[in-house]
Amino acid sequence: MTVWSSAVPKKVFISYRREDTAAAAGRVYDRLSRLLKNPNVFFDVSTIGGGEDFVKRIESEIGRSDVALVFIGDKWLGKAKPTDEGRIWEQDDYVRAEVRAALARPHLVLPVLVGGAKMPKPGQLPEDIRAITSRNALLLRHESFDDDTENIVAAVLGVPAKTRRWEDKGALGAKLPYALGGALIACALILIVALVHYWILARPLSASIGGPMTSLTLIAGAILGAWIGTRYEARKRKFR
Repeated sequence: MTVWSSAVPKKVFISYRREDTAAAAGRVYDRLSRLLKNPNVFFDVSTIGGGEDFVKRIESEIGRSDVALVFIGDKWLGKAKPTDEGRIWEQDDYVRAEVRAALARPHLVLPVLVGGAKMPKPGQLPEDIRAITSRNALLLRHESFDDDTENIVAAVLGVPAKTRRWEDKGALGAKLPYALGGALIACALILIVALVHYWILARPLSASIGGPMTSLTLIAGAILGAWIGTRYEARKRKFR
């Protein structure tokens, strides 16, 4: 079983331009939220409440984050025409502000190139965010979306792409106590039912349903309890 490092990032900030990569960023947000839990993944549409100061909340969240994912698509520069400078050059452009704030902090800034988009050239960007072009980028393509997303998650969690702890099925030694516990709980419940049956009808359960059926009920209950126990262990490990 792969062991998580103490350096595993816990908070992720997602930067994107809504008319550019909203759908792709949203799907990656859903994947990360299942692993890190919602409060640890900042995605403005889902995590900024009505009436909040957008700029202050963004600055606060970037300051608290360990990783900033910058989703870049064909419209990321915000150009209406190829000859336009684009919104990225505007001082109050929120994407520029997010990237500038992320680059000013000593955490991982990971560009994600969506749908075949290319990294902008340094000359296409204002000086205060030009450093994004020197960061190693990951691809997010429609035809290999699941694999590309797993590579992004691996980078966020700080583990090799081939060592994906969230896909770990768990060691047998870790599963056995949960399976045994589930089986014992199930058998205890059946015993309680049998005692209630005896208390109400003044005869053992086997007298009502027969010895073979009683044994079958115990076996089936133990198997079901063991299965529920292993499922609980897997879910607990996934969100740990």
